Amino acid sequence: MSDETPEEPWYRWGKRVLYAEMGVAVLVTVFSLAMAFMGEAGYIA
Repeated sequence: MSDETPEEPWYRWGKRVLYAEMGVAVLVTVFSLAMAFMGEAGYIA
């Protein structure tokens, strides 16, 4: 996949959304691991 026009607004917006989703995924993973290690994951799973 080649980025021919990386200056377009949709590209910047899409990249922002992608990073936001990555951040949410990391937060959910950390939260899930913390709950599991604290033994409070029963009501989630």
